[in-house]
Amino acid sequence: MSFPCPSIARPAGEPPAPGVVPGGRGAVRRRWPPGLGSGLVTLLALSAPGAPAAQAAAPPGASPVAPLVFLVDDSAEMPSARMERGQLVDGINHDLGVQLAQRLGRDVRFLMLPRRRVAAALSSGEADLLCDYLPEWLPGPFAWSRGFLPNAIWVVTRQSRPAPASVQALAGQPLGTVGGYAYPELERTLGPQLVRDNAPNSAASLRKLTLGRVDHLVLTQRYLQYQQRVGAFSTPLHPPLQVGSYLAQCALSPRSSVALPALNQALGDLISDGSLERLLQRYR
Repeated sequence: MSFPCPSIARPAGEPPAPGVVPGGRGAVRRRWPPGLGSGLVTLLALSAPGAPAAQAAAPPGASPVAPLVFLVDDSAEMPSARMERGQLVDGINHDLGVQLAQRLGRDVRFLMLPRRRVAAALSSGEADLLCDYLPEWLPGPFAWSRGFLPNAIWVVTRQSRPAPASVQALAGQPLGTVGGYAYPELERTLGPQLVRDNAPNSAASLRKLTLGRVDHLVLTQRYLQYQQRVGAFSTPLHPPLQVGSYLAQCALSPRSSVALPALNQALGDLISDGSLERLLQRYR
């Protein structure tokens, strides 16, 4: 930073002498160590009326605010997440992480892990939070935010097969599901008569339905409608059977420096100012 140097009067025509501080009735010649003169000029400038205030230096040893480590299941698919070369580049999780970090006054770092590792990473503090989940899907010592992400669980049936009258009518019939996912609503409704036909992810489940390998498929409203909108899935279906609806939440690590009230405040602000609705509208 530079400052204006105050002018110092001297007799007309007399060149300024090095190391001389004019003042009083005469000039006293002093020899300064190299660099001291420029430091004195700066000191004089800082003390001059109207001089800009200097910025306070950061306290020695002060640590910068840690980034918000936002955990994402690396099997998540659009509209939840899209990854390129192992980096999260798009989707609801990406946009939500960026906006929450801004509201919390932090940078964001996305951590992509296999589904089987997310609970351990969150418990140990390797990540701060994981969103778009429910407590019954992720047991553990986590604090849970308010519900805020709307979604529903649907069962869809190929139009070429008879439409089931109810979810109970699907007892004993194979249902396309995703391995590692919990379906507590179906487990409560069908009990031991829930027959799962697991695929590695939702996209593979859709392919199985298209090829006729299963007649019925369990998936979320948000995922199906997005795939239909972008033209990735066009198999004719009967109207869906809704198993249940919910507001997804964020799981907060017990070792996170983010306080649950601060997280809920940030989420509340996203809802009240319309930011969350605009975010979701991108993927509908």
